[in-house]
Amino acid sequence: MTLVRVAPLLTALIATQALAETSEAAPDYAARLLGDVGRGGLYQRGVDMEIVYKLDLVGKLSHGAHQGHLYALDNLDIKFTLDGARLFGGEGTRGLIYFLGNHGGKPALRNDRLPHGLDNIEVPAGADTFKLYQAWLERDMSDSLSIKAGLYDLNSEFYVTETSALFVHPTYGIGAELAGTGRNGPSIFPTTSLALRVNWHPAPQWSVQAAVLDGVPGDPDNPNGTHIQFNDGDGALQIMETAWLPGTGESRLGKLALGLWRYTRRFDDLVDLDAGGNPVQRHSQGFYLIGESRLAKNARGETWGFLRWGRNDGDTTQFESAWSGGLVWTGLISGRPEDQFGLTVSQENNGAKWLSASGNPVRKEQALEIAYRGAVNDWLTLQPFVQYLIDHGNDPTQNRSWWLGLRLEFNL
Repeated sequence: MTLVRVAPLLTALIATQALAETSEAAPDYAARLLGDVGRGGLYQRGVDMEIVYKLDLVGKLSHGAHQGHLYALDNLDIKFTLDGARLFGGEGTRGLIYFLGNHGGKPALRNDRLPHGLDNIEVPAGADTFKLYQAWLERDMSDSLSIKAGLYDLNSEFYVTETSALFVHPTYGIGAELAGTGRNGPSIFPTTSLALRVNWHPAPQWSVQAAVLDGVPGDPDNPNGTHIQFNDGDGALQIMETAWLPGTGESRLGKLALGLWRYTRRFDDLVDLDAGGNPVQRHSQGFYLIGESRLAKNARGETWGFLRWGRNDGDTTQFESAWSGGLVWTGLISGRPEDQFGLTVSQENNGAKWLSASGNPVRKEQALEIAYRGAVNDWLTLQPFVQYLIDHGNDPTQNRSWWLGLRLEFNL
């Protein structure tokens, strides 16, 4: 077994590679909480440095276990976006070095029976850490074809609907039927793996992308730090997505996509046994459909809607399928055109085999969420949200429970 621990010394590469300057105007770093602190100069050399800190305060309003408890979770993102043309004359080359820090675990983690959680910056118990999260290079092979390789978050490009990004519940990033697969989950927040991704645009409004990723991100026995290891039997996760993307930029009209995924290694069937009394070995595989569309537009703002549905084989994981849908309005309040208000509903369905193996009668989990996001100034955004959980985590103490939260996002 080979284990590679990657330390944050990669930031030194940025300084040594910053070769070619340009007069291109930099973002207004002075408007951020920490000011410029040298970022303008880095930008002229091809490095855009972004620091974002999120603090979530979440409490349970309903009667029962954990009522009145206030949980604090935080998330620190430090990103260095690299422009290869300015850094080393590499036209059509881009890169990302992304460090991630988390603290706070999960709300209601004392019973640890919330398998899909309720906050998208939650990390597993004992996984509070600061680590290298992504580090990749992307190269344009032609006007329509690009290749990306390195430490990579699958959910940064696959199973993505921009409209659902407003919401805090984790299912709006990636569906539970895929998020709960594999030995250590797929390569998504908070642990990623090495990957190779190809993206092809056969026509301006069509995208076909495929990726192969290490089947076991990180080290399942050690959630702290960054680990890249290849062990016998890890296998790979293969995924492909085809998307129709009408409109571009400010004229974007929506997205409709179909994704297919499959692990190359086999996993224990939850119920079926072979002639020797051992679990039958099966591939874990599935598909998803996602769509979003602009429903209305006026002088004040826009209305967007989204739908997401995914399903797997149901043989090796708890959640067999999941769906969600919602609406998001921008500019509801006069004079605040960037503010967003949204409401949504989601459902994760436990598979028949998992129900049989566990003896748990709960067939589904549901969650409703209402959120409002608005900027206080250039560096602080507030997002209050409310969630109503039904049979969440198959825990009776969380059934029909109300949770109130506030996200504070600082652009440092």
